[in-house]
Amino acid sequence: MSYEHFGNLLQELRIKYHMSREKLAQNICTPKQIYRIEKGDSEPSIYLLHQLSIKFNLDLNEYYKMHFTCNTIIGLEGIKSINSALEHNDIPLLNSLIEKYEKLKDFKKGENLQHIYYGKALCSALLDDDYKTSLEYCYKGIQIECPEFNINKVTINMYSNVGFSILNCASQNLFAMNQYNNGMKVLTELLTVLENFVIDSPYPFFHSSQFSKKIYQVILYNTGVHLFEHGEIKKALNYIEKGIEYSLKEYNIRHLPALLFMKFKILYAEQKYEEAKEYYNQSFCLYKITNNKTVLAELETLSKLDYPEIFKE
Repeated sequence: MSYEHFGNLLQELRIKYHMSREKLAQNICTPKQIYRIEKGDSEPSIYLLHQLSIKFNLDLNEYYKMHFTCNTIIGLEGIKSINSALEHNDIPLLNSLIEKYEKLKDFKKGENLQHIYYGKALCSALLDDDYKTSLEYCYKGIQIECPEFNINKVTINMYSNVGFSILNCASQNLFAMNQYNNGMKVLTELLTVLENFVIDSPYPFFHSSQFSKKIYQVILYNTGVHLFEHGEIKKALNYIEKGIEYSLKEYNIRHLPALLFMKFKILYAEQKYEEAKEYYNQSFCLYKITNNKTVLAELETLSKLDYPEIFKE
């Protein structure tokens, strides 16, 4: 059956399960919010969708996504092209794609518009070094799914894939703007959300996707890097080792070379040169396996200058 809006489905489910609005709202929101969603006057946040899914023991996310995203041919092709540019870290191409698609009506709302804001945020930071503007785009993007988003309350929401990416980008902007505490707060609270609602979720319909596994590793890595740069070496090592352990557990080596190299840097800083050399060699071998020639060239050139102790006979 098709519905005019998501609220029609929610109301039908609530009546089917013999729930009042008060009972459905209990511990997750207010009855007034349920009423506004059912009337089509308000949209549920990603967090609320998860909570409603748990109440009904149904995955409402995919159904809602049909309404939240503009699934036209142009919309699907555009998202595919944008994601491909992101996957290959081709920021100039991403910039041209954003300029192309942001003019189209298919990218004026929902997840498609979020991709536009995310692309603009990355381009502002990486092409123009304009972190303030980039952060503004991040906040615009996250407010599409969490209208009342507050940096001091990151853990009260659940986020979509692009939402997690946007907030990770926001944290990097905060670090670049010398707002270390805010940047670290966003990263550590994102980890809490991922671990509680995705990675270790007790609900089978929230089992982590390949994307959530990747973003979890990325956020663990970023957290370790910034702690290390801030001189909190022991804490940094905890996050990096957690990332390494998770990568091995999931048989996902994409981010493993960077995690291993980061552990090498930490051990080197602790003057544990023999152990550090082992992790340097492991990361070097994995970069070879993944055929990352750019990183390999940088490693060979810079490591001999920056980490001379591991090259001594």
